[in-house]
Amino acid sequence: MQGWKIFIHSVRTVFGNLGPALRISGFLYAAYILSNAYYVLTYSDDLVSIQQSMAAGIVPQELPSGLFPSMMLNFAIGLMSSLWIAVLWHRFVLLAEVPETVIPPFLTGMISAYLGKTIQLALMLMVFGVLLGMLLGVALGPLLGGFAGAAIPLILLGVLLYLSYRLGLVFPAVALKTPISFKTSWEKTQSASGAIAQLAVIAVVFALLIQIPSNMNPDPTSLINLIYSYVVGWIAMMVGISVLTTLYGVYIEGREL
Repeated sequence: MQGWKIFIHSVRTVFGNLGPALRISGFLYAAYILSNAYYVLTYSDDLVSIQQSMAAGIVPQELPSGLFPSMMLNFAIGLMSSLWIAVLWHRFVLLAEVPETVIPPFLTGMISAYLGKTIQLALMLMVFGVLLGMLLGVALGPLLGGFAGAAIPLILLGVLLYLSYRLGLVFPAVALKTPISFKTSWEKTQSASGAIAQLAVIAVVFALLIQIPSNMNPDPTSLINLIYSYVVGWIAMMVGISVLTTLYGVYIEGREL
């Protein structure tokens, strides 16, 4: 299966180049861990209370002091570090470019363009996801009954991942300063639609499997849970970036797996 080959190649790209991967992402991901750990540990009780209220259909009238600014700061650091890492990792895999400093260079133009493409794709997927979610709820809800709550989100996730892979070749292109349009990305991956569908299913299964250990621990703020979430979060991020890099290398540059 071509989809499986792409996935395995992406995993090997990360673990076969662990030194450069850590050099590129180490400092930036550590900054995210510090930000996220502070946010989770400081507001853990408040976050649980809000989740319970929302689950009961109650919208909190007032957020705890400091929660919203901390949440936005955590989001900003997480987003910026992931964009920074993505650009550098694309460039390492495709150009063999390795940063020589502890704090990797901030490639302003490329990271800004990457952010712009991220926002565009996120908005497109959000609109499509809402419409598709409503359609799936109407079409499959009565058929699946009690399983609908679990099955529909997985189907939706798979479809959105498929679209992300088909359209996502714009991201490595931006990192290489050879931008392409979403339309071009879609057209270049047309012949690989079946393989990318397989890849989307594999990604959904992968996401489910890595959640099993943390779901067995009811305390999300426990040291074991936090360490596990950061480790698998790093792996998922790096493999996800590598998947787009692999797709770009194969379907834009004509490389062999």
